[in-house]
Amino acid sequence: MFGMPDLSPEDRAVVDFAYRETHLLNADRFAEWITLLTDDFEYRVPHPELRDDPRSSPYSATSLLSWESVHSLRVRFDRLASEFAWADRPPAFHRRHLTAVRVERRDDASWSVACDELVARSRTPEPPQLVSALREDLVRLVDGELRLARRTVFLDVDRPDLAQIALLF
Repeated sequence: MFGMPDLSPEDRAVVDFAYRETHLLNADRFAEWITLLTDDFEYRVPHPELRDDPRSSPYSATSLLSWESVHSLRVRFDRLASEFAWADRPPAFHRRHLTAVRVERRDDASWSVACDELVARSRTPEPPQLVSALREDLVRLVDGELRLARRTVFLDVDRPDLAQIALLF
């Protein structure tokens, strides 16, 4: 890839995986995206906290804005595909942009992946929104295939609104 440091073939495959799964989210191909998750997948969004001490983490260690599993995401996606998702009609436009993808091998079968993400959201009559975040993932090799095992999203917003919390990064 242009602009990427020399990566091992395995690390390059992990970077490609991050872009591929983000593309599936952008295309609203949720049924395909969910197949990329491990059975024990966890999605977490810690609560941002304003602190006076700059050495303290700006995110809560115990309070979450969102906590999802494979099961809860399946329920969410099934509802969106049904005729009963009235609050989501018409759907909002979303576009996720990944930058600064960083890969670190943890062991023979897992990688830590960190990337910066910018999500654009637009839905009339609300004004368009841009939300940036740090995304930290755990990617595992399962039966020879890369799978997403964990995602933690650190929002760059001190008081996120409901639309920002509901976004899937």
